[in-house]
Amino acid sequence: MEGPGDFYATVEVHDVVDGDTFRAFIDGEKVRVRIMGINSPESGGYRDEEDWGAEAKAYARRKLEGRTVHLFSDPGDPSKDQYDRLLMHVVMENGMNYAVLAVAEGMAHTYILRHQELTIGDTLRKAEKLAKAERRGMWSARALD
Repeated sequence: MEGPGDFYATVEVHDVVDGDTFRAFIDGEKVRVRIMGINSPESGGYRDEEDWGAEAKAYARRKLEGRTVHLFSDPGDPSKDQYDRLLMHVVMENGMNYAVLAVAEGMAHTYILRHQELTIGDTLRKAEKLAKAERRGMWSARALD
């Protein structure tokens, strides 16, 4: 399986925390995975729920929970964040990058730090532009009113 960076692991998504984070087991250890390149609205828990947070979490559950995904690092970026979550690109069994799909459907927005040059950065930006233009998900008329 090819991906945007170096292959890290193939895992089954155990449970979705929100639209950009899930838990999985790697070598018997439960780990949290933060999906690289996106940020979705908060769905509650440690932070207050934001508009479209519940929808983004439900979307991630439909697409990821209980499914096998492939994790890839991004060249030049750390593999963990300040909360000790794995920072990974997530490629689904059908070959789609979950981040690109979620952004294109309006369930997340592009989140690239100033120091990053993600391998899929341009693709994410184009997907967000299209989602906004077509008023998908959080960019819908209801969300913008």
